[in-house]
Amino acid sequence: MKLSKLIILIGMGLVLSVLGGYLLFGGHGDDEEIIPEVKQDANTAADLTLEDIHYVETKGKKKEWDLRAKSGQHFREADYTTLEDLAVTFYAEGGRIITMKGNKGSMKEKKEIKVWGDVVITSSDGYRVTTNSLRYDAEKQLITTADPVMLEGKGVQVKGGGLVVDLKTKKISILRKVQTVIKG
Repeated sequence: MKLSKLIILIGMGLVLSVLGGYLLFGGHGDDEEIIPEVKQDANTAADLTLEDIHYVETKGKKKEWDLRAKSGQHFREADYTTLEDLAVTFYAEGGRIITMKGNKGSMKEKKEIKVWGDVVITSSDGYRVTTNSLRYDAEKQLITTADPVMLEGKGVQVKGGGLVVDLKTKKISILRKVQTVIKG
């Protein structure tokens, strides 16, 4: 069975499970499950059009990342999803949280996420990065861009071209034409 068919079957199973749990337990709990609205879209080549998307990627029992988007379109054959108004939150070791937001994005086989249009990364330890576009490689746990970037935080502002954020080693590298301003 193709991976995309398996994902759709799992998704349908989850929707039915949530609905069954709601009916069985009366829906009186405090926890609210957000289920995307799924509809066939005859106006595009997409197989599915999604709204209010919430996807969580786990490894074992550990949450790796969490994606939310206002809307998207999924193309089954290519296992490719386009996204609008999205935010991806990464859960790094040591409890550090990094959030990447942008106007548009795409996800390919859950291994690669691209974000573009007013992209902002914020970290739980007070850093902020702004740029035009970013790419997240799930296998390598790297966030990269070749675009101009600005990093701000803890009394420092760094501008330059190109960026590599290694989520495993917690290293941030600006690759070229680096300018630094120390504040305070």
